[in-house]
Amino acid sequence: MIRCPRCNSRHIYPVAGGYGGWTYRCKDCGYSGPLVVEFDGENQLENENLQRKFRHETNEWRQRQHPYIWAAILIICFIIALIFFLLL
Repeated sequence: MIRCPRCNSRHIYPVAGGYGGWTYRCKDCGYSGPLVVEFDGENQLENENLQRKFRHETNEWRQRQHPYIWAAILIICFIIALIFFLLL
């Protein structure tokens, strides 16, 4: 059984192959590369716990992001562009 090295997901599939080996892509995190992690299935409970921990940490990180910062940056860019075009 192969898993994604970044998120430990089982939703990974080969994209291309050849003399250099296979290139894989993960459906969950978007990882693309030649490295995968192979498991024998005995540690399935431990692997599922690692995957759950990764998802929890990712959700915490997304919640800490501030969407208002991007809105402020967009407004500032709009004001700078407006001033630039009015001075021409």
